[in-house]
Amino acid sequence: MHINQTFHIEAPYGLINDPNGLSYFKGQYYIFFQWNPKASDHSYKEWGLVTTRDFIHLSAPKRVLQPDQPYDRSGVYSGSGLVFHDQLYLYYTGNVKKDQQRCPSQCLAISEDGVHFEKKGVVLNQPAYVTGHFRDPKVTYDNGFSMVIGAQLRNKKGAILRYTSTKGREFAFQDQIGTSETYQMIECPDLFHLDGHNILLYGLQARDAKDECLESHCVYLIDHFTHLDHGDPIDAGFDFYAPQTLIDAQGRRIMIGWMSRLSDAQENILKKHAAHIHCLTMPRVLTLKNQHLYQQPLKEMYQLLGKQKSLQDQISRTFYLKLTQSEHFHLNINQEMKIHYDHGRFTLERYDWSQNNYETKEVKIDRFTNMEIWSDTSSFEVFLNDGAYVFSLRTLPRSETIQILFLGDGQPHIQELEVHK
Repeated sequence: MHINQTFHIEAPYGLINDPNGLSYFKGQYYIFFQWNPKASDHSYKEWGLVTTRDFIHLSAPKRVLQPDQPYDRSGVYSGSGLVFHDQLYLYYTGNVKKDQQRCPSQCLAISEDGVHFEKKGVVLNQPAYVTGHFRDPKVTYDNGFSMVIGAQLRNKKGAILRYTSTKGREFAFQDQIGTSETYQMIECPDLFHLDGHNILLYGLQARDAKDECLESHCVYLIDHFTHLDHGDPIDAGFDFYAPQTLIDAQGRRIMIGWMSRLSDAQENILKKHAAHIHCLTMPRVLTLKNQHLYQQPLKEMYQLLGKQKSLQDQISRTFYLKLTQSEHFHLNINQEMKIHYDHGRFTLERYDWSQNNYETKEVKIDRFTNMEIWSDTSSFEVFLNDGAYVFSLRTLPRSETIQILFLGDGQPHIQELEVHK
């Protein structure tokens, strides 16, 4: 069985991870991402790029920023994009390793045309009050440049720091937005204004005494950021990390994440089925309701909906399913994912192909109103109650087609997805 995705962004070979530099520039959306085109591991990092005008028709991935300067020779790490004076500014972490120690700096590359990128060098060196874990600058402009960045302080506590600049070429410390008392590193911060509030997305990362990553996940806070341990999960599923947002041409706040938190054992099995590994999530529109972050599929994605199917039909792996107004149900999709809802408990199980058992995620809700499932060749994204909760997960396909078992009240609406390649 192949695992190649159809409407998710992935590379033809190697490994991709964090989405980077999300921008709308000269009539196109620029979706950069960390990429190792040399192997399906994390031994090398550069930036790849996909462009699109509608999030449906995607360009072929291409290589754009390689680690070829003294300040980024050990890797072009994550960062952000900003359109300024009709130029595309890309801010990223340049990684240099000396005697097995990280020596990061924050760097700038600029493009006039979105095709050629000229590196301008370092805009912020590693300060003395942080360790080598100092990365992922998210830069915005509002009467001046503002950079939020993830860090590990010298006391081994994770933090988010803010720096400012007048011209975007040299940044100075402004303040410390927040600190974690539990996690040793904060990654991929994104601070933005949404529906009258300030929203902060970020990743919490636990590291041991040997500086190995033990666990990481992404959360968000609204308006108050001092205590970073109080964040709420962004995604309720298994495979979601390093989200980044942009404002599109219609003024919508769109988020894309990295669709993986797979174990080494799960990754090793998937690698046997393709020359590449990992992908990005669907683009999601963010809104804020009752102090809760909602995520919904970009409306353009519904252009993919094609022929209607029934539970008795043979169903392709790329399909859309919607269910509304059910009091209780059990849904089994190819034994790869099971969903149960009863008495306010919504439970999702994903078959773990490395351990031959099921992993479980659960949320409690007052009542079930609707659910959408977007299925790609080797992934599912489940939107519950208009996106109040979203579950992202990869899967190892068991067959070329899908069998769906549904028990309960209500009737699933199923359509195949017609992917534009």
